[in-house]
Amino acid sequence: MARTFKLNLAGILSSIMLLSSNASAQQDPGTPQQLSDVQQIVAVVNDSPISLYDLKQRVMLFMISSGQRQYSQQEQQYMQQQALQSLVDDKLKIQEADKYKTVISQQEQEQSFASYAQQMRVTSQQLEQQLNQAGINKASMLKQIEASLAWEQVVGGLLMPQVSISDEEIYAILDRMQHNKGQLEYHPREIFLLVSENERRDEIRAAADSILEQLKSKPNAFPMMARQFSQATTSAVGGDLGWLMKSELNKEIASALEKLEPGELSKPIETEDGFYIVQLVEKRQILTATPTDAKVDLQHMFFKFSDKAEAEEITALEATITAAAAKINSCEDLAAQGKAIGASETGELGDLAISDLPTHLQQPLLDLEIGKATPPVKEETGFRVFVLCNREEPQIRMPDYDSIEGSLSQQRVGLIARRHLRDLRRDAIIDYK
Repeated sequence: MARTFKLNLAGILSSIMLLSSNASAQQDPGTPQQLSDVQQIVAVVNDSPISLYDLKQRVMLFMISSGQRQYSQQEQQYMQQQALQSLVDDKLKIQEADKYKTVISQQEQEQSFASYAQQMRVTSQQLEQQLNQAGINKASMLKQIEASLAWEQVVGGLLMPQVSISDEEIYAILDRMQHNKGQLEYHPREIFLLVSENERRDEIRAAADSILEQLKSKPNAFPMMARQFSQATTSAVGGDLGWLMKSELNKEIASALEKLEPGELSKPIETEDGFYIVQLVEKRQILTATPTDAKVDLQHMFFKFSDKAEAEEITALEATITAAAAKINSCEDLAAQGKAIGASETGELGDLAISDLPTHLQQPLLDLEIGKATPPVKEETGFRVFVLCNREEPQIRMPDYDSIEGSLSQQRVGLIARRHLRDLRRDAIIDYK
């Protein structure tokens, strides 16, 4: 079907540019301004409307995900256009899922919301409060989650059966791993921006540059940014690609990863389908044990400070926590120990690989004795102390058949999913008002 374009965002840009200053006015769903925004349609996707209210909410979600406070006019324009494209894609994903009678329950949406909060190290209630403070209605985020979950169902039910992995391919990889023992393999994250029309390639390139600039100032925000901006199937898991050999990676991506150290970001990588930004989480030698492969059982304590606290008070609190943490000798009844020294929160993180933890925590945990606590780690609203309850030294294990099959399937279904979404866009009737 032909695609109809009436793209004229000029009439809505000025109102969205005031989002930050007008955030509090957006919280109340009954305000006259909000009702007006709901009634104003900015796009129609196969007869399904997108309102100005939807667009404003998505832009603010992008803003809170990037963590940046100030944006140039060019960045704001891109963010608005990208937010609108994201909403269009969500409509297409929901419509495609509807064809196959896919229903995402409220409970599934809430569970995903809770998982997202956990990644941000806050509770669901705290995340909802943060959204409200930014002027974002929780329902707007749940809509985005619904589209993501619905697309996962489409990918798993419709597209995954199209992927065929032979025994020969899997055994060839196992043989190659044996042959490549001692060589490097990589654990990257990705943000992928699809180029569905070549005439928009320069625009998408500029978008990738803008995202990279934001990530440079806050690289730890990569998973959050991937959830919001990436158009790859890995967006649901923060862009995480898991461990891959060089031969399993796109040639351009492999070349970029070879030049990166853990935590570093690539420049935008151009391919036929679009642009990638990758972050190297970790690298290791194939079938060779490394210290960061060790599994650790961690608990944590959080010490909150007031947002009105002076620098001297924060420094004094850090010194007090450091002295108290140094006296911890075991994980036994850590909740009581934490309460005794003023922790506002304690909890278990369970068994984790050290390599899966933030880079700045890895060496302190490698040096830590069992039962001891790390020095306090400063966060936005307080200090967090990690206590090492147990450590299991790494063992060399050959990946099994199922894990290799799963990795290959993920790569191939990701490629099919991107092309399927591109076809949906091509065939849709999208009317921009």
